[in-house]
Amino acid sequence: MGKGQYMWAAGERESIAVSADGGRHWTLKHSDAGGALLLVLHFVDDKFGYAAGTGGIVLFTQDGGDTWSAQKLADATILQAAFGDTQHGVIRTMSALQSTSDGGKTWHPIVPDNDSEWQKKFLYTDGLAALDKNHLAVRVNEGEFSDGEYLWTADGGATWSANYIPNVGVHGLIVADGAYFSIGHEVLGKDKPGGGYGVAMSFRSHDGVQWEHVSMANGACKSEGCGGCTAQGCFAGPGAVVDLDNGKAWMARFPPHEGLSNQWARAGDSLCLLSMGAIECTAATVVQTLDTKDEGPITWQSSSFPPLGAHPPQGSGPQCIRCRLAPMFVTKTGDSGAIDIQIHFTLEPSGQVDNVEIAGKVPPDVLSQLRALTAGWLFEPVAENGKPVAKKFGMQGKIMILNPEKPASR
Repeated sequence: MGKGQYMWAAGERESIAVSADGGRHWTLKHSDAGGALLLVLHFVDDKFGYAAGTGGIVLFTQDGGDTWSAQKLADATILQAAFGDTQHGVIRTMSALQSTSDGGKTWHPIVPDNDSEWQKKFLYTDGLAALDKNHLAVRVNEGEFSDGEYLWTADGGATWSANYIPNVGVHGLIVADGAYFSIGHEVLGKDKPGGGYGVAMSFRSHDGVQWEHVSMANGACKSEGCGGCTAQGCFAGPGAVVDLDNGKAWMARFPPHEGLSNQWARAGDSLCLLSMGAIECTAATVVQTLDTKDEGPITWQSSSFPPLGAHPPQGSGPQCIRCRLAPMFVTKTGDSGAIDIQIHFTLEPSGQVDNVEIAGKVPPDVLSQLRALTAGWLFEPVAENGKPVAKKFGMQGKIMILNPEKPASR
């Protein structure tokens, strides 16, 4: 994530790192060798921030990220979280959406006064956000870019209400410039012959009660809307970024990248992206219009910060909770260099991995290390007809092999 001139990243072993030079170098601010895998990292203001992940762990900072304190606030992995301060927050685990107003001592299911049975209609939670300790909100829906509503509180979670906006499809909920934002599209002329048409829109609210439409660089986002949105902006295709507020603050072009996601940050003229387990950075050329041509060759470069994840399973796979591939393995029997590998495994109903099969020219001593690493992976269980089931998956990647006695030839 980006905050002012800094970029922040978090990953396994409770690692939290910051870069002040556009992602070229990273400084580790917190880590714990036996700690959690952090899935959430966010700053509410210049001083207060939080991170959350496996084991129900939440870390808070009150000094802009210089120091972090870890607390166990839940009994399950926290997949999503939003805190207004250390006392007031909302978390999403695999089985529950809950809020707290006493720093996690007690948690309560979110039940809006005007829609107590919202869970029967909206099974998915795709965004949590906090404006401050009093104002928190959640976006729930039937599926990506489908029907849904907003659950919000203005009293720190004591009471909740639901807002429904008809004829819109949005994805996610974020905070930018002191307001809630959701990005997506609106259907116009739905009752006319032909069923109407969609236009890209941003939906904004300063309190969760009243929502307004904000035109969002419609020409760049086209009818289907933008994606990969953070407080810094949204991707408008494979090589452009636009600001949330109609592109007024900044628009930029950058080299196309296949792995665009909402895990990106910008600081100055640098744009960094978490892709396939590694942070990659490039120069982002700020422009007046997206028709401006790139000047000179620009490429993506891998950052010095260690990989934070792994290649996702091929096809439509489960959500990874912990599935990192180590960047390098040491061997006494093989040759140094990069090798391609394929990993096949059974995902058990518990989310754990079994029956690991590895293909590739892997030295025997590295093969045992790789099997042990894979056996420790954890995913969200796959459900069929509402019940977790065992499924087979495959993934591919590249690992580096180092034999100190046989360095790679140049």
